[in-house]
Amino acid sequence: TCANFVSLARKGFYDGLTFHRIVKDFMIQGGDKNGDGTGSATIADLTEGGADAEYTIKGEFVANNVKNTLKFEEGILGMARSDYTSYSPSLAQESYNSGSSQFFIVTKESKFLNGYCTAFGKVIEGLDIVHKIEEAEVKVADNSSETGNTEVSTPVNPPKITSMKV
Repeated sequence: TCANFVSLARKGFYDGLTFHRIVKDFMIQGGDKNGDGTGSATIADLTEGGADAEYTIKGEFVANNVKNTLKFEEGILGMARSDYTSYSPSLAQESYNSGSSQFFIVTKESKFLNGYCTAFGKVIEGLDIVHKIEEAEVKVADNSSETGNTEVSTPVNPPKITSMKV
């Protein structure tokens, strides 16, 4: 997860992307080149001449048989993933291993994520900026009637990642 994130950051993948999902007192999420939570990185985003096919990485957390003891406390970075188990419980492995480029930063302790999402980094400077992003005005997503997601988490004016350096 770290190597994937660092590779994308060094290639400039995150530069200009937005925080497309903001949930006050929980997290801010970015890393989607579509800007709406539906996008992932492609192999071409990682390597020159690579295929334009999306890829996924293994989820590094206890529920996926990987020892990862980093806890979701304020400022921890996590790899976002999909949850396909609402379609069928048999899709747990596909859900666990569906991360790619989207990440989130928890804005307060979120114990329920421990063991079920990959924690892989921590904001060590600029946590005040994370909390300012968390204050952005949000609304229900424009595509909520199609997706069924009525969570009030879509920023009215999505905050932009000017550049990411690691």
